[in-house]
Amino acid sequence: MLMLNESHASKFGLKEAIILHKIIFYVLLNKKDGRNLHRGRYWTFNGRKAWCLVFPCFSHMQIWRSLKNLEKSGALISDSFNKKAYDKTRWYSLSDSMIEEVAKSKYWSKAICKTETYRNKTETPIPLNNIIENNNILDEVKPY
Repeated sequence: MLMLNESHASKFGLKEAIILHKIIFYVLLNKKDGRNLHRGRYWTFNGRKAWCLVFPCFSHMQIWRSLKNLEKSGALISDSFNKKAYDKTRWYSLSDSMIEEVAKSKYWSKAICKTETYRNKTETPIPLNNIIENNNILDEVKPY
């Protein structure tokens, strides 16, 4: 099910609002689980193929453009915290203004409270068990 905030759709666009909603959820879930904390912020990451599995109704280019638009508009920030130089996985977090907006929202506090945590789950941007074919690393689904 795709969820979005109507005011985000008006401000950022429909695709951007849908993607932003999911990133907010992942970042807050990581905060609740106490993982992916870097530079004082909680982050989420995914490879290109994994984002396409999260949003099967959007093409890779639509997702990429939407993420870039969300960065340009100041809703998201991105960085790289990958341990391997060849790992180009982008990490996303909420901007300061988005953190403030989410903190004031009763919706998000209720949604995250009801969500099961995955404290024992450890994820890395490129798992050690990746399949390598023709010198290309194949992405795996990494939902957090």
